[in-house]
Amino acid sequence: MKKRMLACALPLCMLVSCSQTTDVPPVETTAQATEATTEAATEAVTEAAKESTDGYKAGTYSATNNGFGGDVTVTMTFDDSKITEVKITGDKETDGVGSKAIESLPDAILAAQSAEVDGVSGATFTSKAILLSVQDCINQAKGVSNEVTVSMKPGEYEGQGIGFRISEPVSVKVKVSEDKIESITVDQENISDTKAMVQTVVDTLIPRMLEYQSVSIDGVSGATTTSNAVKQAVEKAVTEAIKAGGGDEKDIKAFYKSIPKSTETEEIDTDVLVVGMGGSGMAAALSSAEEGLQVLAIDKAAKWGGNAVLTSGPMAINVPSQVEAEIPEWTDPIKKEKITKKAGDNLIDKDALYDAWLEYTTDDKGVQQAKPEMVKLFLDESGYTDDWLTQYGFQFDPAQGFVGNQWAAYTPISGGKKLTEDFFAHTVENFEKKGGKYMLETEAYELTVEDGKITGAKARSMVDGKEYVIHAKAVVLATGGYAGSGKMEEKYLSDEYFPLKGEWKLFGQHQNDGKMIESAIENGAGTYNIGVAPMVHVGGVDGFLPGFETVPIEGKTGVATGRPAVWSQGDIPLNMAISSDTLAVGKDAKRFTSETALSMFNPWISGPHFYSIYGRDQVEKLIKEGFDEEPAGPSTSYLGYGSSIPAGVPMDKTDEVLKAAIDAGYVFEADTIEELADKMDLDAKTLAATVEAYNADCEKGEDSEFGKDPKYLKPVTGDKYYGIIGSSWCYSTCGGLNVNEKFQVLSAKDEKPMEGLYAVGTDSMGVLFSETKAYVTYGGAAMGYAFTSGRLVGADIAEAIK
Repeated sequence: MKKRMLACALPLCMLVSCSQTTDVPPVETTAQATEATTEAATEAVTEAAKESTDGYKAGTYSATNNGFGGDVTVTMTFDDSKITEVKITGDKETDGVGSKAIESLPDAILAAQSAEVDGVSGATFTSKAILLSVQDCINQAKGVSNEVTVSMKPGEYEGQGIGFRISEPVSVKVKVSEDKIESITVDQENISDTKAMVQTVVDTLIPRMLEYQSVSIDGVSGATTTSNAVKQAVEKAVTEAIKAGGGDEKDIKAFYKSIPKSTETEEIDTDVLVVGMGGSGMAAALSSAEEGLQVLAIDKAAKWGGNAVLTSGPMAINVPSQVEAEIPEWTDPIKKEKITKKAGDNLIDKDALYDAWLEYTTDDKGVQQAKPEMVKLFLDESGYTDDWLTQYGFQFDPAQGFVGNQWAAYTPISGGKKLTEDFFAHTVENFEKKGGKYMLETEAYELTVEDGKITGAKARSMVDGKEYVIHAKAVVLATGGYAGSGKMEEKYLSDEYFPLKGEWKLFGQHQNDGKMIESAIENGAGTYNIGVAPMVHVGGVDGFLPGFETVPIEGKTGVATGRPAVWSQGDIPLNMAISSDTLAVGKDAKRFTSETALSMFNPWISGPHFYSIYGRDQVEKLIKEGFDEEPAGPSTSYLGYGSSIPAGVPMDKTDEVLKAAIDAGYVFEADTIEELADKMDLDAKTLAATVEAYNADCEKGEDSEFGKDPKYLKPVTGDKYYGIIGSSWCYSTCGGLNVNEKFQVLSAKDEKPMEGLYAVGTDSMGVLFSETKAYVTYGGAAMGYAFTSGRLVGADIAEAIK
């Protein structure tokens, strides 16, 4: 094996500022994977399936193609006349979406005895990879070559794909010669996907597509949906070039190639290994480098920043520079008026906030669920963290109350989200100046242990699979929690107080899959409030519907896109799901809230999903009169087409849109409430009783259960009924490993520090919370804890290993 002292840093991506919250795909939804994506693949499969029906050469054959998240492999066994077994693997496909295709298609393929079967709705990329691989296996068994020769008409061709933002397609121009893709240019101006994500794809994915002449190589981690949109668009353009050259569109398969896998293993030595380069990891790497330590930071994504680069600002209590300054026109969150904050005056009563925090995290039996010493450490140190970050390039506005609360604890990053990327870039540059090194697209997957001490980690390249064995005196886990793993959410989230188990929609980074948290637990680490509810600020639906007409909103810019704002009737299901006048139930078929805060703070109460119920009478009113008001909260700004549907506008496409959503699998229609319940897998008697009681309250004009404003009490009546699957979209999980005040991970056996192992940010944030309550709403707590724990851990590590 090769050995070196420290890996060289990968080049910095040329990242631009953004005004969106995120561009990371929550899942491979129907809206993000249109049928057009697979037209050529389906044609190829269909034509090949119609070829020779001669017998097979008995044996087992395998083939691999790229799905939504990575390689999907099909292994098929044949006797001399038929397919006898189909096995599909693809551990990088989204749980509950791509995994459905992996689970369900084998039976369909066996029944059809061919690749000519329907893909799984909402899992288009995964289905495409499976069916292409199936046909490859069939061809192998028949002795038919899979090689394809193409002859394109030289020129420039255009294509479009659907990214995370469905309001505007991702457009590309592709220049080709007779047999080669010469160049790929993405339209980076007229695009709604997050600019930083697009730039990452341009800098990272496109050079690989050109080098390997492939439209199907793995997308870049951290920008998967934008990657898939570009690949989709390029595939369409190249297909047109093939057809223009007299070829068949199925010949696009000539450009389905994978990057060759490496068999190399490299060893690396360093003082500190930081796993993850989000807010906590970046701070931990920088603070460790400040101490003169040799630091290597790695991240699974193709860019640094994690969730933190996509948020608005941290909690920071009495930032010293702000305390010292006079602040004119400062909004006092207690008085609710603008004042001049005098130099030397605090902005917040820290002791009062500490008391309020501990009161919030005390359960009904009077037992404190958080670690008071960790809450105190965070509140005491967070203000200094803002000033520490300022010396490295960040800028913060004066502290303010978050969403109207009384605590001046939230310090917005100056310029908002659109400048956050730039501030992170400055900080990473300073880390490099201090001798720090980093490697992107490198996934740590297992801790190494010798004589009970953590000695480093095993990692591999996300690009070619090259293995790394990284030896370190200290390992800092800063991996952003485990919201990217439906299996871990099912395993660790608690149902004791709320129905939290199951996979949550993720409005954050999918690479945050908890592998290293799990590795720590397997090696004896303890957890603390690991089952606390995920952080949810957005309620929405299970899927979205691209392709419907958009209507410009004059003079308005999209909050999440920075592009001219539009609305669309394609968002009718989204607006219906979170409307205050809906009836919403949980998986127990009972109401769980007054329905007036489904867009932001309350959807989590019912767990990963809720179910909004409507009668045909309400739908008819919607068709004729439109919505009574625009939904409150951020959901319609961040999901779907990016803007709320205006109130009072007749929704004449309602039936068409609902039909599309029914076909997509997240809206249901039935003649009775009981039938609707059966379709939605809810208890029929309970749902019928809930609707009956709710309708009675509507008739009385009084919500006897949750006190909803009578103006929102609309009965569920009519000759048909509709159910919409709503979703709680989370940013991250909140609970994780147990740590002490030095952020050392504590053993599950005796709560003593595990030598060489530390955890910061959301990997250990459960020490601040309670499983009996939701994430706190003081503003920026997760980002504040990420930065503060990262800042402090460097000195703690230096003290331990020097």
